[in-house]
Amino acid sequence: MQATIHTNLPFLAPLPWPELEAPERDSSAPRPPVQVGMGQIKIASRTGQLQALLGSCVGIGILWKKRGRCGLAHCLLPECPQAAEELGARYVNQAVPSLLRLMGATEADYADIEVVVAGGATMLNACSSRLQIGQQNADAARHHLRKYGLNVAYCRVGGKCGRTITIDCATCDYAVQEIVTTTSKANYA
Repeated sequence: MQATIHTNLPFLAPLPWPELEAPERDSSAPRPPVQVGMGQIKIASRTGQLQALLGSCVGIGILWKKRGRCGLAHCLLPECPQAAEELGARYVNQAVPSLLRLMGATEADYADIEVVVAGGATMLNACSSRLQIGQQNADAARHHLRKYGLNVAYCRVGGKCGRTITIDCATCDYAVQEIVTTTSKANYA
């Protein structure tokens, strides 16, 4: 199935990919993943790992195997009230074009890019749909990724527990793990 790319989207020129110097270190020691905090975007090349801890936030991971580049955005909210032209990940609609731009991807490259989406859990037992931020974040991620014609290879959103997403840029593999608590509700009575 061929994805449709909408060319009426605002075009942001891709940024040049930085050549990163590898620091001197013991190659036998495992490198810990770079933590991507709320509202942040991080990119890495063939040797890095990226990781985010997600609740109602949604993590959008981009794997560009052909170029050996990966990116991860940790989004807090679905939509920016006004058009956000600057790079960032506070909002889903800001994060998708920011990731593509930071990774140096153009519209012609979108077919080579895989996307992983995780998070969007319901962390509060609220009845109001306004407070269902996790579901709104997940819906916004689907909408904006489809708008750019990006292929979502894996999506694990919703539910009532947090998750971690880890992207290994050396292998372009990813892992999404649920955070399971063993505490009984009786302890909180």
